[in-house]
Amino acid sequence: MVVGLTSRIVNFSSEIKVAAAVFILTLVTAKFVNYLKKRHHKLPPGPWNLPVVGYLPFLGEAPLFTFASLRKMYGDVFSIKLGSFSAIIVNGKDPIKEALVTKGDDFSARPPFTTATLLNEGRNLGFSAFGPVWKAHRKLLSNVLYAFTNARNNPIEDIVVSEAITVVEDFIAHGNEPFRVCDIVTMAACSMMYQLCYGRNKNIREDPDFSAALRNNREFAKFTEAGNPVDVMPWIRHILPWKILDFRKVLQSLYSYRIKKVEDHEKTFDEENRRDITDGLIHAANHLSEKEKEVGLDRRRVIESLDTIFGAGVMTVSTFFDWCVLLMAAHPETQEKVFQEIEDVVGQSRYPSLADRSRLPLVEATIYEVLRFSCPVPFALPHATTCDTTIQGYDVPKGTVVLVNLFSILHDKETWGDPEKFRPERFLDNGQVDRPRPSK
Repeated sequence: MVVGLTSRIVNFSSEIKVAAAVFILTLVTAKFVNYLKKRHHKLPPGPWNLPVVGYLPFLGEAPLFTFASLRKMYGDVFSIKLGSFSAIIVNGKDPIKEALVTKGDDFSARPPFTTATLLNEGRNLGFSAFGPVWKAHRKLLSNVLYAFTNARNNPIEDIVVSEAITVVEDFIAHGNEPFRVCDIVTMAACSMMYQLCYGRNKNIREDPDFSAALRNNREFAKFTEAGNPVDVMPWIRHILPWKILDFRKVLQSLYSYRIKKVEDHEKTFDEENRRDITDGLIHAANHLSEKEKEVGLDRRRVIESLDTIFGAGVMTVSTFFDWCVLLMAAHPETQEKVFQEIEDVVGQSRYPSLADRSRLPLVEATIYEVLRFSCPVPFALPHATTCDTTIQGYDVPKGTVVLVNLFSILHDKETWGDPEKFRPERFLDNGQVDRPRPSK
């Protein structure tokens, strides 16, 4: 028995050695092939990367500033390794225009990140592959949103005013005690998007479906935040399978309450009175053209647009509100000027409305400057190349991940002169909103 056990141990040890040798040989071969490819292509320059994890350990807590340093060293287009994926970072107005406009089709794919794969089980518009069905879906959704926002009886302003009042009351209730602003504004953003999608609700904070939506949105944001290692190192999902299971549960919960809301809407749906975005999507799904059906657009995909609208809306709106509060607190002189303009134009007898926009140039300019300075979405959704292509004279192989750095445009010194300063007046010309002038 001992001899047999010893023999098994020796055999197992030999198997490990053989497996290790095969692994090392495969790794060396892959590296050598990659080296030969690089010799025959003019690939974007970039820093040295670690095996397996690539450049991830060096990104730090503020990748934007890391990328800014790398841009100074390697130029507007440089390459790094994001875990298992080869990637390029595209910075600056002209390179980004080349990637997204001039050669838009070449850079129109989505990388096979874990998040995108899971979301596409629900055929999410934001992460879907580029093609005829994506274009038809995007056009239909744009038309639905345009029709809703331009309808005479849309509830948008009433919802915004109601949430603004609630936010102010919550702020006042804390008195001089410190509190987390982001919790209050995220609640407001979630409430607004929920009501725009599913209808006006004056008692929304008592709605259990809304509470579930808010909770699931927080969990969703945690998993999909930038730099998720499961995305760029897919093999981690086999080591930490519960991460994927937890995310699937969140998605299932999001889908469940959306299905419930849509079913409730269909019971009271009226073609002549579209109350919210859900009604608009139901109408669109009921009137799909033959051309839209031919390319693969169907009722289910149209209705599932609600998940994209709600998720994207909450994240961007809440981030913008956070920055508004922060920048107004940091610049009380601007806050006072904005308040005074609203006081002079609107007064105290009513709330501001969209009709006042042309008479509130400083308010509008301040909104633009908050968006520019904060850049709530510093990177566009990850792209990938659909074919072997080029950018700024460099070769980019098919399947390369492409990160578009929008922050690099909004904080470009040549364009803005003093991008590090919060200065709403840059959007004003003779007291009226105008395009910014460089270095002005």
